[in-house]
Amino acid sequence: MVNPMSNERPYNLVITSHKGGTGRTTLALATAWLWGQRGLNVTLLDADPVKAATLVATGPDGTCPWQNVNLITTRNGRYKIPPYQDVVVIDSPPATEPLAQEFLQQADGVVICCLADSLSLNTLPAATKAVLRARESNENLEILGIAANIFSPSDLSQNRALTQLRGSPGGLFVEPAIPNRPELRDWPLMPGSELPAGPGKQVLRALADLFRDKIAEAGWARFATNRQGENRANAAHR
Repeated sequence: MVNPMSNERPYNLVITSHKGGTGRTTLALATAWLWGQRGLNVTLLDADPVKAATLVATGPDGTCPWQNVNLITTRNGRYKIPPYQDVVVIDSPPATEPLAQEFLQQADGVVICCLADSLSLNTLPAATKAVLRARESNENLEILGIAANIFSPSDLSQNRALTQLRGSPGGLFVEPAIPNRPELRDWPLMPGSELPAGPGKQVLRALADLFRDKIAEAGWARFATNRQGENRANAAHR
């Protein structure tokens, strides 16, 4: 087992869900883009057969133009990570699928995406059970959180579901909920473009920073250094 403080390999983060349509690709894309902007060397691994992340992150010249981000599209689960990477962000299939299990059994952390609705409340346990099953052979796998996506604050039924998610056992639910915003929905219409400005970007930045801090606290030196450098920069601007 590699000591995370040794920096001999990148941190592997799986973004998964209990089903499709939960916004996990948007979260994976945004996390990769935001961490790249923060100065981390990021590989965005598109492991979903739909390849939606590849469509969004590929510019007109066929490459990913994002700062410090390498895009890799897997073929039958095969891939090669470039050297000197700090983190691999994996846009995974649903956690219950065999390919997702392969990634989870090699991952260091996982974030589970869900919707704030009654169907998600009923089916989310299937994803958490799949993650726990992967932990049986990968004891170092840490659940960084359950993130609610495509949330409409004016929808009363979603607010009720969000309240239930906040009360989920283990304190795994992470705030804030990712809003249902037109700029995020339209992001795939502008391939290769940066994360669109707006309230959605602010929420996604808060979550990316939260996940980074959790990884730093777990002993991953490059994340800790990145956080410390940002704290010093923020203090200098006060």
